[in-house]
Amino acid sequence: MTLSRELALVFEAFARNARVNRALLATLDMPILEYDDGTGGFSIGQHLADIVSFRREWLSRVSPEHAERVPEAIDMGATTWLAAKSVAELQASFEAGDAAITEAVSSAVTEGRSFEGAYESHPAQIMVHCLVHDAHHRGQIMALLRQSGRGAEERERLEQETWAIWRE
Repeated sequence: MTLSRELALVFEAFARNARVNRALLATLDMPILEYDDGTGGFSIGQHLADIVSFRREWLSRVSPEHAERVPEAIDMGATTWLAAKSVAELQASFEAGDAAITEAVSSAVTEGRSFEGAYESHPAQIMVHCLVHDAHHRGQIMALLRQSGRGAEERERLEQETWAIWRE
């Protein structure tokens, strides 16, 4: 599929967003996922659960055949809401969701159709929605990492690594 320059930019931004998520996950371990602010807000794991489940949830509405390719990453019985037993397993769920969204959008564009019931202006809007949604939750996660006692040097290194992805 040959993409217009504008659509290629959306696909590239979505791929960069995946790299930012991967960089964040690489700094986490399972115990930190339990951390919350103590005031009733989401824990780090719950923020990640919301991000990763977003892909499967919206795909199930607009492209169920692609949603079926994404493993169920949620276990509402877990304190973190995550079914993943390791950060690597969580990363694999992110990758599966991103691949399914990319394929769903590519298929819709190739077939000249929108997604019925949502993202009707253009199927790539699901990618933009993911970008905004992920950025919101990553900001919340960064605030929680500060509150958890993560050192300034470690947080600054993560910020430098992730911001550099957008400036390439």
